[in-house]
Amino acid sequence: MTIEEFDKLNFEKPNLQDSVIISFGKFNGLDEIHKVDMKLFETIPEDIGYLDGHEVNMDDTDGRFFAYGSNAEVLFKTMQPILNEFEFLNDADVYLEFTKNDKVVSELEFKLKIK
Repeated sequence: MTIEEFDKLNFEKPNLQDSVIISFGKFNGLDEIHKVDMKLFETIPEDIGYLDGHEVNMDDTDGRFFAYGSNAEVLFKTMQPILNEFEFLNDADVYLEFTKNDKVVSELEFKLKIK
């Protein structure tokens, strides 16, 4: 296939969405991660966003949750009460990425403090 043929395929560029990434440290096995997943899947309304899932290291030393939606701040505030239920998420790194017209326009990073 030539580059000209490839260009003709006209792949759709996906719309860029705001994102919320929660990076955490040591946890007590996958059951704990799956509990967070299930609660977030059930709690986040479709019109606000969705949890895309998680990734973890095989030795349970750290991992990340990934969520996407139309407004990262609103999405995080929806997630926060659930995140506060899990002690292993205390001091997790929270990364919010805000987009406009398919471009990242702002980023915010902070530590999650369990209330």
